[in-house]
This record gives sequence, C-alpha cells and structure tokens, in this order.
Amino acid sequence: MATKVDKDREKILQVEVKRRRVKAGGGYEPFWKLKDLDVALVDEDTEFRCKDCGGALKVFKSHKAGVPVAHAEHKERADSEYCATGLHFKKATDGREPRPSAHPVE
Repeated sequence: MATKVDKDREKILQVEVKRRRVKAGGGYEPFWKLKDLDVALVDEDTEFRCKDCGGALKVFKSHKAGVPVAHAEHKERADSEYCATGLHFKKATDGREPRPSAHPVE
C-alpha cells in the first residue's frame, strides 16, 4: 500500500549515464547515453543526470523486499521545479515552462 510519503516523492526511472567512446582522431570523448536506472545500476554506471533538464540526481537503490524499486530524484529543488519530470513542476499551477538545469552535470 502506498503511503503519503511515497506519493510525494519523485521517481525518475530513466536517466542519462556518462559513457566514453573512441574519437576518430584517437583518444576518448565523453557522451551521455539514455538508460533505465535499474539497468545502469546492474552495469555499475556511476555518473547520472536527468534526461530532461541535465541536472544532478540522487540515486536510491532497492535492496529489500517491500521497498520501492530503484529510482532517482533531483538533488536541487530548483531543478525539480522547472524540469518536466520533476515532482514540483507537475504540482505547479502557475503555468511555468520547463527549462534546463541552472547547474547541469557536464
């Protein structure tokens, strides 16, 4: 049964993870790849950002039965307030438009 706390939490299940690929001229270059969070955790990825605003995320892993599945939440409230997937954005009634994070993860 879902509690009030569960309903008032963000549950971001798809994130971007930082990967690297070989450049044409040699060496590596970083890039961001979209992944389901549970797959990223199995793959042991360590750098995450929001797929919509590029903001920093806090990851919650699920290890026990009865605990919500692995999910992520925005670290900064401002990101949640102006990100299309943010809980505070969804609750807003002032007609705000989504925008990129003021402090995106590079």
